[in-house]
Amino acid sequence: MNLSLLVAAATSAMAPPALQHSPQGDDLLRRFLADPRAGSTPWTPALLRSCLGADADILFPDGMAQVAESCFDLMDRDMLAASDKFRSRKISRRVRAAILFRLEGAAPYRAAIRQALAVLMVPGHTRILARTLARSVNAIWDAAADTSTGFTFVTKRATLSGVYVSTLLFWIARGGNPAAVEEFLDRRLADVGRITRLRNRLTGRIA
Repeated sequence: MNLSLLVAAATSAMAPPALQHSPQGDDLLRRFLADPRAGSTPWTPALLRSCLGADADILFPDGMAQVAESCFDLMDRDMLAASDKFRSRKISRRVRAAILFRLEGAAPYRAAIRQALAVLMVPGHTRILARTLARSVNAIWDAAADTSTGFTFVTKRATLSGVYVSTLLFWIARGGNPAAVEEFLDRRLADVGRITRLRNRLTGRIA
């Protein structure tokens, strides 16, 4: 999967609209993700019906791209529902906790999430991919209780897009080793911290 393409997608739609959802739809998504076939077979409407019943695709009239987007949205909402657990005084630690929480929660469905991302990587789904990743990045900042606005809002999301997307791809490839995922995320966050400190020093000198 192309990291540069995914980061560009995540930063191209900073404020995507919220998705409509329902308890029935969420239940179907959880059942689908938990089905071993969803992780071992490319996603198609026929697979969805095979896993969940003949009428399952009625709730997803826009096809498997809608199913994939809804799965990521479900991860976003699960993370936001647990945001009171991310209580560190440092916002970078809250961001870290939010990302790890969403990946740990999705660990049983990692192969299915890979299939979902593959659906969104199809060239005709570029706009859906963009808003899906941007919605996840926004949700991570919201879960971390970030209140930035204006230019800072944009730069924070652009920066986190690179961290989140690279960590997501690493998790998909090597998520069977949670310690390795955690170490990878820590390295990405440390890189961001070093760049931010350097930028602050340079802008301070210029000022």
